[in-house]
Amino acid sequence: MAHVLQFLLSGGGAISCLSLLTLWVVLSRGSAPARRALAVGAVAYWIAGTYFVPQTITRLLAAPYTPLTADRVPPGRTAIVLLGSSAYQVGDWSGKHFSTLDRISASRLLEAARIYHLIHADYVISSGGLDNPTDWARPAGPAMADALVRLGVPRDRILMEDRSTTTHEEAVIVGAMLASRPVDHVILVTSQFHMRRSAGTFRAEGIDVIPAIAYFEPRIDRWWGKLVPTDKGLEETALVAHEIVGIADYTRRGWYTRTVK
Repeated sequence: MAHVLQFLLSGGGAISCLSLLTLWVVLSRGSAPARRALAVGAVAYWIAGTYFVPQTITRLLAAPYTPLTADRVPPGRTAIVLLGSSAYQVGDWSGKHFSTLDRISASRLLEAARIYHLIHADYVISSGGLDNPTDWARPAGPAMADALVRLGVPRDRILMEDRSTTTHEEAVIVGAMLASRPVDHVILVTSQFHMRRSAGTFRAEGIDVIPAIAYFEPRIDRWWGKLVPTDKGLEETALVAHEIVGIADYTRRGWYTRTVK
């Protein structure tokens, strides 16, 4: 379902759907149902591609959460759990490789490093595997762990997991890791649009978390760019749509609790 949704809310999905609807109009010689379907499809993609739409939904999803400050973390042993997104590996003709994070993982990484230097947590768990291994992809967990060291987090404070492929699996695996390293508090670091589902998923596994949302940086600089359809707007809509569908699916499976702090 997630892959289908991701395709539909992409440039290729938009071209495919609108082309099929146009073909229907032609083959049906302009029948009313075909023309209405094409009009609805065009309007739907216009709305979905307008950056203002996913930006508004993201703010609604993140409404209960604010940037974490030191006074919100009680005394005691603390672990920071950093949830990754994607990492990429590129190479040259000599066979050397270089790994880099996508913008979502990078923003979460910076927030985890900020919090570590703010409270000097006992552990930082860098979490994220691959749901579709390829030659160019790398698990986010190891890539973020390397980057944390470059940002001043001591290597001996970093734990890493690279087996998870979903948020639910991250909660299960991280829960097992924390069971062997008891802490008093768990700070969960992820994106604004992802925090509601992530916090609910971890709490469903019995892990009470302190939410720490990563800084949200708009991807469109000019005001008019938020009011017209763009590929960036469509990409952001795909992200928030994935979260909404994910919350519904996790609730159905018993993997999510609505408890919010």
